[in-house]
Amino acid sequence: MSVQSADRLFAYNMWAWNRVFPSLAALPEEEYFAERPFFWHSLHGLAVHGFSSERNWLLRSRDGSSPQPATVAEFPTLGALHSSWGPLWVAWQEFLDSLTPSLLANPIQYRSDAGEEVGILLDDVLRHVMNHGTEHRSQMTPVLAQLGHPTEPLDFSYFTITEK
Repeated sequence: MSVQSADRLFAYNMWAWNRVFPSLAALPEEEYFAERPFFWHSLHGLAVHGFSSERNWLLRSRDGSSPQPATVAEFPTLGALHSSWGPLWVAWQEFLDSLTPSLLANPIQYRSDAGEEVGILLDDVLRHVMNHGTEHRSQMTPVLAQLGHPTEPLDFSYFTITEK
């Protein structure tokens, strides 16, 4: 991946999340927090997991930190979670602005949540983070549509059309 491609994928990731937030915010709290057949238990849990993953991968990528996953207790409301995402994206953009092609080929070393030492290429981390967000938005959007709050289209092609 090129540095420019990484930057573009993260712009898409931010654009797509920003198209999901209004639909989440339109839900009554009981629907937003309702237990669902997700690994992360609710739309809120899934959103917190999305944020946590983006935060933790940034910290791992910058300095090899091994942060703990965020919990729903840290973010008791969608508003608290949403307001934390903006500064995270600023930090991601600063990190992306510092990248060079040679850094993309470097492995990052970190301790996994299971305590294992892991190495992964930074290029692969960046691909994973974007793909991870897409996966979890894709889990949310049918539920939001069923609850009467569909998102705007999230396909990458719509991003390329709307950014012009």
